[in-house]
Amino acid sequence: MNTLGIISEFNPFHNGHKYLLDKAKKELKPDLAISIMSGDFVQRGEAAIMDKFSRARVAINCGFDLVIEMPGFVTLQSAEFFAEKSVHILNKMDIDYIVFGIENINPDEFLKASQIIIENESKVDSLIQKLLASGLSYPKAHSEALLGFVCKDYLSANNILALEYMRALHRTNSKIKAYPIMRIKTKNEDKKINDKNFASSTAIRNNLNKDVKNLMPDSSYKELIDFSTEYKSFDYDYIYKIFKYKILIEKSPMSNILGYEEGIDNYLSKIARISNSYDNFLDKATSLRYTKSRIKRLVINYILAYTLDLNDYDLSFINILAYNKKAAENFKNLNKNIDIVINKSDLKKLNNSDLLVYKKIIEASNLYSLVIGREIDYDFRHNNRPI
Repeated sequence: MNTLGIISEFNPFHNGHKYLLDKAKKELKPDLAISIMSGDFVQRGEAAIMDKFSRARVAINCGFDLVIEMPGFVTLQSAEFFAEKSVHILNKMDIDYIVFGIENINPDEFLKASQIIIENESKVDSLIQKLLASGLSYPKAHSEALLGFVCKDYLSANNILALEYMRALHRTNSKIKAYPIMRIKTKNEDKKINDKNFASSTAIRNNLNKDVKNLMPDSSYKELIDFSTEYKSFDYDYIYKIFKYKILIEKSPMSNILGYEEGIDNYLSKIARISNSYDNFLDKATSLRYTKSRIKRLVINYILAYTLDLNDYDLSFINILAYNKKAAENFKNLNKNIDIVINKSDLKKLNNSDLLVYKKIIEASNLYSLVIGREIDYDFRHNNRPI
């Protein structure tokens, strides 16, 4: 069975995502197209614009056969770990191709440049450590170090994440083949809408007060409208109050939380005491050393008690968010090395560490539900039949 996997957020699913999938399916002709998708919180430490089930439904309606959830503790980490754990899951599923978007350079150039970096990994790491010691943030130090080996066009956030997929494939001695596809019309970092049919997810989220219908497949736009009509928008000040309670009143330890660095708890405590809003807190906390995304990830990790030991777990299950009949017919081919969870009854198959990860998945969903005004334990009430 020929399968392709795409690691995604779909926040929201737009025409660029559809282009990537359609091109990959046309060229690779897979029997199954699978997406590992972030849950209700995404890698920048923000809540998704629509919940995971809405976004997963869109993905199936737009051509995917199966959408599985990336656990939140994986999503809310650096690009390096985000990529490595995602590839680990794809390896267990015996995926044939990992497909991802790149920009500024063509696929052959990207693959050659990535190989150069991988071959010089020890030199790159040494340069990064020197730059970190000088006070640069990790993303900045990483980019500066790479400039000694690749051209500037290679260095975009989109391509750096793609590089991490390549490094993860190399480190795990994966049989999966990388299949980069060049983005068209827009770049991942674009914040403005510059084309009538294509825009980045960021640009769409930043311009919801304008007409964005032509930038998204019809099913994605409909889900967005339906979701925003039914539920409240995500209130970050609500989250900030929980954070302040935990760090200032409960004084819950932070040292074992993912993303922690020695002294950052005292640093954030002082800022939280004088900041009355989340935006103000983030503005004060962001520095050359601590990026805004890193602070936002740490806040959610702290609230959800995502601890360092989670990184040591060998995930051996997938939580299915949406699927079609073709995927259902092929589940037996996917669960040779990994357990499949569709309904609550499937939990009896899981070992203790997987059960803990699943519990964390539900806690993240419930936090999201609390803020948007949705019933708790929605995951267990959600209708999870083939689409």
